[in-house]
Amino acid sequence: MKKCLIVINTLSGRSSRIDETALVEKFGAAYSVYVKRILSPSDTWSAKGFSLVVACGGDGTFNRALNVCAEDGADLIYYGAGTFNECAKAKGKNKDKGEFIGLSEYACANGEYFGYVAAAGSFTPLGYVIPAEKKQRLGILAYLLRVIKEYRVYSIGAAVTADDAVYKGDYTLIMAIDSVRCFGFPFNKLYAPDDGKIHLLLIKSPGKDSLLNRIKIFFPLFRAFFIGFRRETESKNLVFKGVRNLDIKLNGKCVFDVDGDAVAVEGSLKVNVTKPRNKVYIGDFDTIRLHSQKRKERRASPRVGAPYFPHVTAPSVGSGGRMDSVPSLPSVQPEKNVRSAKFLP
Repeated sequence: MKKCLIVINTLSGRSSRIDETALVEKFGAAYSVYVKRILSPSDTWSAKGFSLVVACGGDGTFNRALNVCAEDGADLIYYGAGTFNECAKAKGKNKDKGEFIGLSEYACANGEYFGYVAAAGSFTPLGYVIPAEKKQRLGILAYLLRVIKEYRVYSIGAAVTADDAVYKGDYTLIMAIDSVRCFGFPFNKLYAPDDGKIHLLLIKSPGKDSLLNRIKIFFPLFRAFFIGFRRETESKNLVFKGVRNLDIKLNGKCVFDVDGDAVAVEGSLKVNVTKPRNKVYIGDFDTIRLHSQKRKERRASPRVGAPYFPHVTAPSVGSGGRMDSVPSLPSVQPEKNVRSAKFLP
């Protein structure tokens, strides 16, 4: 029997919503299931020897799962259980097309895949400075309480080549985004999951961090995140455009927020969109909760021979990332076909 690894990030903002038993029962009908719980930021895992990885956590969990599964050749199903879940909300938004939404492409920065954003400058430390316990206890409020502290002016010297266009100067925000959302704002109305593009947002720096300069950057920031973009825009202080190849040459070392993790970049950051080498899906987290609810109902009022869950299908990508011509997984019966999971250290 093929092996499935379920990775549960217990540090993610909404990890308490993950029903481990429901996941084991769902995938244990067709796979020999192993479970790896992430208990510390230093915990690592490998997909070697597994046909499928089911990753549950926030955007950083998805980022690591993308790279590990691509390297080890395992298919991936991701369930968003973080505070914002920007990847799951943007890329899995067409839930009416099936329980699993297949990704036909995703972004790459200096050879590493990322789920939705690589950005540096104003507000971007919000992605990686909030402690896990605060995110779990306060949710989105943990980020809101930090906003004022992270409202400052940066001067990031860079030469940015966006396809054939070149932009040089000092910037308070440099962002490469492959999503409709960031910071909880659905501002990128031009996003399409299969257009072969990422979107570049540049906001010019007025100089040093000061009260006056913070007032100056308020207007382009408001324009970008509160009004949003329905077309490409280029002005004196702001650039927003779709690009296929992006090369950000930095004048010095700079820390980027890549899917909620801090990544130090020195020299150049090359960003493009690529096709996955393995199959990648966004799973509908609500269906796991539905399965969990039905399991509890059946245990409270069991009917002999009745399945735990509704009919389940294995994921397969059809046209447009939809589920087409998928093989069936067997129904899980109350007293047979349910496999217990093995736990990895």
